[in-house]
Amino acid sequence: MRRFVFAALAVVTAGGAFWLREKSSESSFSAYTEAQLDTLEAGYRAVTRAPPGQGNLASRRDAALDAELSLERLQTERHRRLALRGMVMVALLAVVGVVLPRRGGARRDRGEDARLRKAMGDPAALLEGERHKAARLLGVTLEAPPPVVDAALAAQLAAHDPGRIDGIAPEVRRMLTDQRQALQRARDLLVRGADPGATGAARQQ
Repeated sequence: MRRFVFAALAVVTAGGAFWLREKSSESSFSAYTEAQLDTLEAGYRAVTRAPPGQGNLASRRDAALDAELSLERLQTERHRRLALRGMVMVALLAVVGVVLPRRGGARRDRGEDARLRKAMGDPAALLEGERHKAARLLGVTLEAPPPVVDAALAAQLAAHDPGRIDGIAPEVRRMLTDQRQALQRARDLLVRGADPGATGAARQQ
């Protein structure tokens, strides 16, 4: 039974990792390194804070909107990469659970886990990094209480509402929908375990 559970987990997570890997073709940032993404992010944030001084008001507003949309696509790519690494690590650990014997294998399990942690990173550290990114995405601190996180989510969802833009292109509408889903996931990650009764409150907004 134990091996069956591990095998099922390995199949599911490997499938999820493969799907996330294929999703890279849909991202214009998939070919960039983390250092290059950091540079691009800094540039986009600078434009959103202070649009270029040249041009009329409409062109500066368009530049700020383009920078904001590009920044959100960049953050989506970061989340995809983090999720891909996490699923690969879980799949590898599940495979280890399948192949190792149940008895007498505790020491080997620990050794294999240590090698996987060294190669892939500590799962707790990966989760903490994901929580930091979720907090940045929503514009809150890690210690923010659930009501504050929910309020930040509501503000972000209102700012990324496709209905507020007339004549929006289908591609931009899909992008805004993906961004709203990313915001929902960020909220769930930050409030998970902090207030179980609050889970799902933001989805009703």
